[in-house]
Amino acid sequence: MNPLRWLFSPIRDLTQAVVMPFKALFVVGLTGTVNAMTYHGVWWFKWVALGMGIAVLLSFARAARTLLLLALVAYAGHRIYQRYGQTARQHFDDWVARTQPQAAQVMAALRAPPAAPGGQAASRP
Repeated sequence: MNPLRWLFSPIRDLTQAVVMPFKALFVVGLTGTVNAMTYHGVWWFKWVALGMGIAVLLSFARAARTLLLLALVAYAGHRIYQRYGQTARQHFDDWVARTQPQAAQVMAALRAPPAAPGGQAASRP
């Protein structure tokens, strides 16, 4: 089982909602053409159209579920921001600034000579 499946599932659901009607039109059109060319009194491609219609409706339902979940998450984020406001955002931004090393600090640490086993900096020849 792919662990990234849950991460990309919403994107796949929305993509399928857009692509599936076109796939259905192609398949139904192709089977309708084959049925018309080999017609002997029975229009059987209507069953293909029924099945593809069900597939399109299911893909729309999955996309609606994804969009509803996205709307709920956005609403929850908006409500949290309304309740805790700008001060909580400023506290978070300050925490990020304190905990993430700056690029200059990282480069200085990489350029510094490695520490010797006794705690002294080793000298380079």
